[in-house]
Amino acid sequence: MLSVLVSVIFAMIFIVTFSGNLYNHAIPIDVKCTVYEHSDDVNGNNVDVRILVMGLKANNDYTAKVTPDHNPPKAATTKSDSDGVFWIVVKIPNGEKSMLFDVNVHEGNNANGSLIATGSDDAPCANIVPPIV
Repeated sequence: MLSVLVSVIFAMIFIVTFSGNLYNHAIPIDVKCTVYEHSDDVNGNNVDVRILVMGLKANNDYTAKVTPDHNPPKAATTKSDSDGVFWIVVKIPNGEKSMLFDVNVHEGNNANGSLIATGSDDAPCANIVPPIV
């Protein structure tokens, strides 16, 4: 009976200790991308990668690092809002060369902080043609 009680206590301590770390990696992330045709005729079309993460700490700095499959990585930092929502757009110059945009969101004002969420765009980038003026 004593061994069962010790096992239950150990299991509860284990769950409480590591549940925070498991939660951090289960935060949902939404990643969408958009190609702006003719946005830079000299260097190619720019791509906006829109990142949304909910359930974070309110008013805290977070950094999104976007790693395209055929372009250099780019990072951007902003604060989550008062409800813990992180929303940012990372612009990738000449981004139409890439088909996949992997995103890592880190806590803090650089990509060296704790990894909070990961994801990638789940569909090909939609094209937006600017209006003719």
